[in-house]
Amino acid sequence: MAYILETSHLTYGYEEDRQVLQDLTVAFEEGKTTAILGANGAGKSTLFLHLNGILRPDKGEVLFQGKPISYQKAALRQLRSKVGIVFQNPDDQLFSASVYQDISFGAMNMGLEKKEVRKRVEIVMEQLGITSLKEHPTHSLSYGQKKRVSIAGILVMEPEVIILDEPTAGLDSVGVSELMHLLRKVCRQRKTTVILSTHDIDVIPVYADLLYVMDQGKIIAYGTPKEIFSQPEVLRKHHLRLPRLSHLLEILQKEDALAVDFSAATISGARDQIVQCFTAIQQKRQEEYP
Repeated sequence: MAYILETSHLTYGYEEDRQVLQDLTVAFEEGKTTAILGANGAGKSTLFLHLNGILRPDKGEVLFQGKPISYQKAALRQLRSKVGIVFQNPDDQLFSASVYQDISFGAMNMGLEKKEVRKRVEIVMEQLGITSLKEHPTHSLSYGQKKRVSIAGILVMEPEVIILDEPTAGLDSVGVSELMHLLRKVCRQRKTTVILSTHDIDVIPVYADLLYVMDQGKIIAYGTPKEIFSQPEVLRKHHLRLPRLSHLLEILQKEDALAVDFSAATISGARDQIVQCFTAIQQKRQEEYP
């Protein structure tokens, strides 16, 4: 098991008497998708701003590939080419006149040749389905298109880690599904480590390999989605809920006495649980009434 990005005893406060992150130690496995789940104010965005050096901890440290990050200007530029962050609001990230200019900005700043930049931009635009927007002004785009362009601007630098702060915020259900499928496909092709936060808890069991639960700047729980969703009392105590399918299975178990595992949170997992349950019921009836 290799960790590509870590924090050790990270402590930070915007005000002297209020710590947003409290002695926070987390580690992100290379090549995995890790979700950070927490209510508003849990500290997710503040954690993300430390992971590529935008914020500097009051105490503790951030490590990339096992080494503490440096806050020297050149070192931070190098780090941000390897650890890219996509902000919740794409308007905080888009500032160039056209889509092509905006996507190419980061790669140009890396000192790459124009031919290489052009090649990377064209590949990323094709992967994210935004080639037709190449010459469009960024201010004319829809919210969903802006999301894709802001993600493309990070992917074009070919980072080893991509951090997504609420990537599904502001999107309709179709937009959420399309964006998350595209991200998963592209990041798997590139073997990119993904770290994301989301209030859309139903996407976590589908797209995340691992899950941290945060509250008030501390880690409350860590494990696979299946492990975390088997502890609904922990989630509810910290103002979170089960995915809808897990909640349905929990009701079937508690209210209808069906032998189902409510940690199954995907459509296929829930289907398997229900089919297994009714298969067992049918077998029992056949044994009782041959």
